[in-house]
Amino acid sequence: MSLIGAYLLLSAIALVGALAGGLAVAMRVAPYRGTNPDLPLTTRLAIFATTVVAALPLLAVFLGLIDMTGLATYGLLALTLGAGALMLIVPPARLPRSEPAILAALAVAAICAAAALFSASVQLRDARDRVHRACGAATDTILAERACRAHVDSVLSLPEGIEAP
Repeated sequence: MSLIGAYLLLSAIALVGALAGGLAVAMRVAPYRGTNPDLPLTTRLAIFATTVVAALPLLAVFLGLIDMTGLATYGLLALTLGAGALMLIVPPARLPRSEPAILAALAVAAICAAAALFSASVQLRDARDRVHRACGAATDTILAERACRAHVDSVLSLPEGIEAP
């Protein structure tokens, strides 16, 4: 069904972006992990800016799915947050510390966030609207239609007995 395909596309893009953003943050803070130095203001600003850009994929998922309240939405939000934080457990000695690598990872995160927000989430909303219209056409009462829509939002598929659009 088109709803699941659009959701999987959004999920893949967001998770790749979250991994790239997490990698950028991990590379930026690698020299300072495990120590408690008094960081200069420029270093603090660089870490803050890197973190903001690295969080864009999570924000794209949140903004792209804000009208869906199902388990799949919360699962994707948790996976995206986890993917971003996963890189912070990589040992600092294994991470490159070059500025071009950090900027490349940030660019991938920003591109994935933009793709998720402006492409995949639009496809997901369109697919969701088509499936919701199928719920409206296949049910007789408003309560049945609401139950069908709630099922679609939580399971990402139509209930048994309703034909796909």
